[in-house]
Amino acid sequence: MDSDLVFSAIRISTPLIFAAMGGLLTYRAGMLNIALDGFMIVACFAAVGVAYVTGSLFLGVAAAVVCSVALSALLVLFALKFKADIFIAGVAITFLGYGLTALLLKGIFNQDGVFASPDIPRFTAIHIPGLDAIPFIGPVLNDHSLMVYLAYLSVPVVAFVLHRTRWGLRVRVVGEAEDAAEAAGVNSQRIKVQTMLLSGVFCGLAGAYLSLGYVTLFANKMTNDRGLIALAAIFFAKGRPYATALVALLFGTSQALSIRLPEITGIAPQLLQIIPYAVTVAALVFVGVRNTRKRQKRAAWRFDVE
Repeated sequence: MDSDLVFSAIRISTPLIFAAMGGLLTYRAGMLNIALDGFMIVACFAAVGVAYVTGSLFLGVAAAVVCSVALSALLVLFALKFKADIFIAGVAITFLGYGLTALLLKGIFNQDGVFASPDIPRFTAIHIPGLDAIPFIGPVLNDHSLMVYLAYLSVPVVAFVLHRTRWGLRVRVVGEAEDAAEAAGVNSQRIKVQTMLLSGVFCGLAGAYLSLGYVTLFANKMTNDRGLIALAAIFFAKGRPYATALVALLFGTSQALSIRLPEITGIAPQLLQIIPYAVTVAALVFVGVRNTRKRQKRAAWRFDVE
């Protein structure tokens, strides 16, 4: 495989992995967080706006995380306090994110669709000395920004927390048997709030990278349904961190192919842009078929027992 293609796939997959790790935590706690895209788009705008005004990347990332966490707190309020359907509340939060950022883009920067400026700081590539000496691996892993390395480092951290800590055990128990967790003295509401807020943190980092690392601008709906693609990765991998990251990388590779193939094949890029979405649909179909077969096997086993 072309090292340039893999290099691009790693960069493109970075916001997917951040968002997927955040969505995975809520998934393991028994909540379907459909608002990942809404968290990310607000984080994108906050990162660009604050970084442009202050000239500070750190403040831009901090603002992205704070705004994303604020939206996640709003979703928690609707879903847990007011007992709203979390799917409907998540869709509402996503639309709120899209509408609010479009409104602020016009109101603050007087732009209709895109805000770009040479005064917006961006993450620079980190060159690791000696890594280039390793064939293929060196060019693939070197010269990424700090956010890329943080995204991939977050995968083993999330896996460790979920499977090697008491808090992670509580998250898994709440997601698999909430009544049993409550009977054992675990505050399931608190666990759900914590995982949702952490989901906001991860989506804030995803949005900050997307607008300050992958590109240096803000555009309406620039997330391009990455939150939904991250959810597809979680479902496909059954909520396992390493498998989820691999599936997210697969989706990133499909998007990198949709960018590179027009240069090689001459096919219209508009046609090839459906590749990531086709892969996503195929993954969801696979998950649906797999779950259907499992239900059929369980039903057949129950019939045999009876």
